[in-house]
Amino acid sequence: GGLAGEAVFEAEFPQLRSMTYLDWAAVGVPPLRSIGAVRAYLDVLERDPVSAASVAAAWAAKQEARAALAPILGCSPDRIVFTGTSTTSAIQVAVDAVSPSRGDNVVIADMDFPLFYVEAKRLSSRGVEVRVAQNSDGDYEIDQFYELIDRRTRAVMVSSVMWVNGLRLDVAELAKVAHEAGAYVIVDAIQQAGALRVEADRLGLDFVAVGSQKWLMAPYGVGALCISRRAVEELSPPRPGYLSLAVKDWDSFWTDPSKSPAGWTQVEEGAIKFEYGGTFPPLSLRGLAASASLINELGVERAEEIVLRLRKALVEELEDLRLEVLSPPEARKASGIVLFRVPGGLRENYAVATRLRSRGVMVSARGAAGVWGVRASVHFPNREEDVEALGEALRELRAIGA
Repeated sequence: GGLAGEAVFEAEFPQLRSMTYLDWAAVGVPPLRSIGAVRAYLDVLERDPVSAASVAAAWAAKQEARAALAPILGCSPDRIVFTGTSTTSAIQVAVDAVSPSRGDNVVIADMDFPLFYVEAKRLSSRGVEVRVAQNSDGDYEIDQFYELIDRRTRAVMVSSVMWVNGLRLDVAELAKVAHEAGAYVIVDAIQQAGALRVEADRLGLDFVAVGSQKWLMAPYGVGALCISRRAVEELSPPRPGYLSLAVKDWDSFWTDPSKSPAGWTQVEEGAIKFEYGGTFPPLSLRGLAASASLINELGVERAEEIVLRLRKALVEELEDLRLEVLSPPEARKASGIVLFRVPGGLRENYAVATRLRSRGVMVSARGAAGVWGVRASVHFPNREEDVEALGEALRELRAIGA
């Protein structure tokens, strides 16, 4: 049966009737309300392009999206900013605001998303030491991070849920250790937000970055960042834009003939100073606000309950098939992502992922830092029938020797 309710499933996700979708960790399926919000904005853009593209329209869309994201991220709306088109832009803003310099070090995890590899390389070229926690069978002990963090650590940069195998890190404990050393914690929560509670403020996280296109189930195009009060007070934005100016009335600003570089240098105060200071697409923001509203109607606690219940069913199904499950077994380390392997090597497993997709069972093949396999991911729009369909498809492939 539908754990989130048949009514929600039928009304919001009719496209899921024709496939078994277990690939939320790659890209989410937007509910109809999100698609409708995007179309409604395009209708306004067609009829009245000037008002649709105005600063006021963009601000209204941002305020709506901020309010919708706040309960999902566990952060007050006034400390959520939009930084660009994806999690990458949000992480880059956080790293540049923290601004590690020669003599500092940063700590990352070897199994983490390649975004962190690139940021580490960039910092290394500035003389920043990069310290890497090495996974053991797809897991980390918190002691590993204790040993890497010291008084020269400027930032700990990790995903709260690892993209390859779904390991959920104890980011609250990491934050305590980092803060004792005077460091900042930068968290990529794209594999968590929308499926599991994030609780950014309660856990003491300095920066929490998300993108709109996975578990938040929105169209591509929004990178958001929740910023702690400490970071807002202590740090400066890396590159404010013209919309970062402290302007009260934009209509008057555009027509004011006296404006000049000398007279218009005051940047907004508060977290908003970190927001991307150029034109931002209201279309993507409207889609995000609509998708987030569905999560909020269900409630993030209920969403997490459903995700973890379905994950348990998925692991049991895989174990019934005597397949190797590579995601950590502990409940406190669980997420919506499960990594598993069929008999054989890398080639055989990745071929199975392709064959499953050809049968309408959407999964991915993923690997990093020696951890690899077939990745399935469950979200609250899924039903137990989806888990069963994966099991049936795997049995059929086994029967034909594929």
